[in-house]
Amino acid sequence: MFTLTSNKLVNRTVKFSIAAVVLATASVSAQADEISVTSTFQTLEKNISQASQEMIATAKQEFMLSLQTQIAQQVYDINTSVAQTSIIEPELNRSAIAAQTAENK
Repeated sequence: MFTLTSNKLVNRTVKFSIAAVVLATASVSAQADEISVTSTFQTLEKNISQASQEMIATAKQEFMLSLQTQIAQQVYDINTSVAQTSIIEPELNRSAIAAQTAENK
């Protein structure tokens, strides 16, 4: 009977040891997974942050280029308008002087 009890005790001890080894292994792998997940999230956060900064810099640069283009276009339009006015005004003055001269005769 002592042998049966000893066998049961040994069986329980072996089962308990196996369960403890399985739990310890699972715990270690869970910690490894946690470390792996943490480093993965840190890497993702770093990459997203870097991509966001690059997108903001690109958007800022495109905005500045757009403003410069619009300003250049407006300056060109104003210069063209001023040039046309300076060409048209002398012609109008000549026409007005010619009309007054014709009236005076």
